[in-house]
Amino acid sequence: MTSNKRVFIALLLIVCLCLALVACNDSPSDPQTPQDTYDGTAVIRLTAIGPTTIKSGKTVQIRASVTGTEKKDVVFSSSDETIATVNEKGLVTGLKAGTATIVCKLVEDERCKKSITVTVEQAVVPTEIRIEGAGEQIQWVEETLQLSIEVSPSDASALVDWTSSDTNVATVSASGLVSFVSTGNVAIKASSKEDASVSASVAFTVKKGVFRSDLGSPYWDIANQCDDENPHVSLTLSDDQAGYHSLYAANVSATRYYVEGSFRITKQISAWPWQGVGFGSGLNETSTRYFIFSPRVDGQGNTFNKFIVKDLPNETWGPITTRSQTWGENGLNDIDWANDAVKVALLRDNNKYYYLINDKLMYVDDAAVYDDVPTIPIMVAVDVCVDVSDYKIVTDNTEIDGIIAQDNFKQSFYASNANIVDYESNDLFTFRSNTVMSKDNKVKSIGDSAKLVGNFSVEFDVTDIGYNKAQTNAITGISLNLSRYESADTVDTFILGKSANQPSLNGLTAGFYNWSYLKSFEDSSGWYYWMESSEKVADDAPGTHHVKVTRTIENNKATFRMWVDDVEITFDFKSTQWDSLTTKYTGAYVLWIGGEYASGQITNLRFESNLDK
Repeated sequence: MTSNKRVFIALLLIVCLCLALVACNDSPSDPQTPQDTYDGTAVIRLTAIGPTTIKSGKTVQIRASVTGTEKKDVVFSSSDETIATVNEKGLVTGLKAGTATIVCKLVEDERCKKSITVTVEQAVVPTEIRIEGAGEQIQWVEETLQLSIEVSPSDASALVDWTSSDTNVATVSASGLVSFVSTGNVAIKASSKEDASVSASVAFTVKKGVFRSDLGSPYWDIANQCDDENPHVSLTLSDDQAGYHSLYAANVSATRYYVEGSFRITKQISAWPWQGVGFGSGLNETSTRYFIFSPRVDGQGNTFNKFIVKDLPNETWGPITTRSQTWGENGLNDIDWANDAVKVALLRDNNKYYYLINDKLMYVDDAAVYDDVPTIPIMVAVDVCVDVSDYKIVTDNTEIDGIIAQDNFKQSFYASNANIVDYESNDLFTFRSNTVMSKDNKVKSIGDSAKLVGNFSVEFDVTDIGYNKAQTNAITGISLNLSRYESADTVDTFILGKSANQPSLNGLTAGFYNWSYLKSFEDSSGWYYWMESSEKVADDAPGTHHVKVTRTIENNKATFRMWVDDVEITFDFKSTQWDSLTTKYTGAYVLWIGGEYASGQITNLRFESNLDK
C-alpha cells in the first residue's frame, strides 16, 4: 500500500468518527458539554428571531424545533450568565459586553443538543429613567404593585436594579413587583445597571386598609377609607356602568365575622327593580353569596322597599325572584333611603348567616354554601351610586359572641303589619282587626328560622276567630302558609274560618289552597294559579280550636294531613286537579301564619322537622 493510500484511509476514518459524534447536528464549539457519542435520530435546530448581536439590556428570541422524536421538550442554558441569560422559552437578555453560548438540550437525552453564540455589545447609557405604574401615593398592606420603567433615549439599556428604602415596609423584586408588608413610608428606586447615578424613585405611604384594591370592581374609590376626618368609600357610575359591583375586605378570610356600614344611595342608575346595596361573603367574583336592601324604583309599578338574598354566579338557589324576598315588611317601608343612610350588616357565625337592615334582623340562613370554608366579607352595590361610611369589621370571637347575644339576633318571626298584628312572642300574637280588606297581614319566619324539612309537624291554637263580612270571596280565617323553600312564589295554605263563597258550608270550615304565581314580579299584571278545597268542621264553634298539619314523605311523594280539634279533615277534591293532599314536591318549606280578612289570637305555635313517620 502506498503512503498516499494510507493517509487517505486514515483521513476517511477520522471523518466517519466525526460524523458519528455530531449525529445530533451539535456545534463543536459548545464549551459546556462534552461531545459524547449520540446515536439517536433526534435533531435540534435553532433559529434566532433577529440578530444574535445585541446591546446590553436588549433581547433576542431563540426558537428550537425538534424532529426525529415524539418527546420534544428542551432546556436552555447560557455559558456565561454574567453576559447573557436565557429563560425557559429561549428568550436571551444581554447583560454586559462579551460572548455567551446558548445551549439547547433535549430533556429526554441531553447528549442531543444544539448551540448558538450570542454577542453582547455595550449599550447606550440612559440619560433618564421614568417609573411607570406607580398609581396612587397611598398603598395598602398585603397588596402588590407592578412597576416598570421607560428610558431615554429609546435605544438605551433598560436594565435596572430595584431597591427599597425600607424592606420592613415594602420589598421589590428584580422585575419591579412591589409587595407592601406593613404600614409606613417607603421609596422604591430604579437605578441603571449601566450607570447607577441615573435613577428614579417613587414614594409611597402604606396603610392598613379596611378594603382591598386588587379584587372586585375597579369603580370603587377607596382612597379615603382610612381618612382621619372623613373615612368613607364611594362608588360613582355612569349610566353604561350599571351592574354588580363588589368591594372585598382586606386582611380578612374567616368563618366568623361581623361587618356593617352606613349606605347613602346617591343615584339609581337604571329602572331595574333589583338594584340595591348590601354585604356578602365569598371566595372571588365567581363564587359569592350576598344580600341587598333594594329601594323602590319609580316606574316599576310598586311602592315597596325590598330585601333580597342571592347567590352568584350559578344561582344555586334558583332565580332571584323565587327564594328569599321581603317586600315592604318588617319595617322596610319605614326606611327613608332617599334622605337618610341605610345601616346594613352581615354576621357569619361558621355556617349560619344573619342579615340585618337598620339593626333589624331580616333573614337567618343556615343553608350554607361554604360549609366550614373561610370567606372574604364583600360590600355590594347593584345599579346604584353610593357613599359608605361608619363601616367596621369584627373578627374577635368574644365580640362576635356579644353581638349574637343581643335581643334582635334571637328573633325568629316578625309581624308584617304592626297596625293589625299585636306580636308579643313567637307563640303569642293577635290579629286584632277584621275590618281591613287585606289577606297580607301575617306573622312570618325570618328565613331559615322556621325551615321545615323531611317529615314535619306544625300545630297551634287559635281563639275567637272573627270575620270581615265584607269579604265575599274564598275563606276568611286564620291560615298556616307553607312557602316552598326553592320557590317562594308557590305556597300550600291550610285555613280555618268561614267560607264566603260556599253558603252550604255555613259554620266553621277547614280549607286547603295551593297557589302559584304564573308571572309574579316579572309582570305585575300576571295572575296566579289557584286550587281550593274546603270541608265543614262544625255548625258554630266559637272559643279555642287546635290546628295541626303534618307532612310525610314516602316513595318520593309528600302527603299532607290536617286536623282540627284532633279530628282529621277529609277534603273533597273532585272539583280540582288533585284527588288527595299529595304532591311530588318533597323539599323544604318556610312557614308563616296569616290573618285572611279575619281576627283571632294565636297561642302555642309549635313546629318540628325530620320526624319519624
